[in-house]
Formats: sequence, structure tokens, C-alpha cells
Amino acid sequence: MAETRGPLWTRPAAPRPEKLTRETVVAAAVALADREGLEAVSVRRLATELSARPMSLYTFFERKDDLVDLMIDHVLGEMLVPELPTGDWRAALRALLHRQIAVGRRHLWVMTVFGTRAPIGPNAARHAEQSHQAIAGLGLGAERSIKLLRTVDTYLWGYVTLNGQELAARQRDGLTEAEWQASMEKYFAELTAGGDLINLAAAGRSALLRGTVEEWIADFDEGLNWLLDGFEQTLG
Repeated sequence: MAETRGPLWTRPAAPRPEKLTRETVVAAAVALADREGLEAVSVRRLATELSARPMSLYTFFERKDDLVDLMIDHVLGEMLVPELPTGDWRAALRALLHRQIAVGRRHLWVMTVFGTRAPIGPNAARHAEQSHQAIAGLGLGAERSIKLLRTVDTYLWGYVTLNGQELAARQRDGLTEAEWQASMEKYFAELTAGGDLINLAAAGRSALLRGTVEEWIADFDEGLNWLLDGFEQTLG
């Protein structure tokens, strides 16, 4: 606590709050959602985090839906790849997808809102530009390019949503990844011990639960290769 004794002129001046900008407000909202989930983000809570008056935040957005759109676009900015690989459209596309996975793991809440909103902000446009840049060398034309990218995005977000569910469950239980894996191994063994889940037992734990991050990425890449192999066959 600051010293309050003695004459006014001898006391240290209280720190002045930094001037708010849209960027600082959105960054604070993203950080709050990362820590406590999107449901924790409200104008009042955000104002408390920023030591600001709630009404002052409405100079940057009119309603919470607008704030969420700004948060999504902020995260999409993190998903941009500094430099795409050249000369190999599959490597370029994989670089984009791996970047999305890494960023999505940092911002689990974003996985729950992508399916309910249409990202159309400036960073969403830049991300779409990079996606089209990755496959530009194929000369597919606009319609076929869009179909390919939408198919890949559908595969990606289905996969990361499953992974996000496990990450969220681990966080709720306060477990490390090693502790989570050990508890799931034990659970799966007990679940299949009765002999009535023959096919599930034969398939192994990964049929029900994901493995480590490395295993998860390897599985994702294998499925992506199947998808892109099939697409290449249609090119003749």
C-alpha cells in the first residue's frame, strides 16, 4: 500500500492509468478468456481488469458480441504464418494448419466460437489470403480452391475441437498432461476389463481418448495426408 502519511507534497503521486486503446482492451479480454473461459468475459469484469470505468469501454465496441468478434480477429492475427513455405503447396498448407493448432491450444475458448460465428475481420481476411496463397500454384480456379480450403478447415476444426475437450477437462481437474494420461490409462483399462467392449479394447485407448500432443499431431498429419492424397487424385 502506498505511503499516505505526511504532507501531501511529500507523498508519491499515484500512478496514472495508461490510456486505453482498442488493442489493449481486446488483449485484456483475450487474456481473461484464456485464464477463465469466455463466459468470464463481461464488460464489468473487463473494466475491473483494466482499472477503468465500464462505460469507458463502450467507446471501443457497442455490445459484448462486438467484443467477441474483436477477440476472434485478434486470435486470427496470431494464426498468420510469418513466411509460408514456397514451391510445395502441401507443406505451405500444413504450416498454416499447424500454426492454427498451436494457437488454438493457447486459446481454448476460440474453438467453441468458430462454429457459431463467421469471422470476417481484417485478420480473418489476411488468414484467408494466406490460405489461398498456399494453394495458388495449383491453378484450381476460385470455386475449386474454396471447396478444398473449406474441406481442410472442416477436418482441422473437428480435430482440434476433440483435442480441446480433453485439454479443457484436464484444466478443470488441475492435472498435468502426465497425470491426465495416467488417469485415462487406468480408466480405459477398468472400462474394458469386463470383456463386453471387445472392439473398443482391440482398438486401444486412442479410439476413445487422445494421446500425447506429439501423438495427436502425428495422427492429425496422417489424416491430412489421406485427405490431400484423395484430392490430388481428382486433379488427374
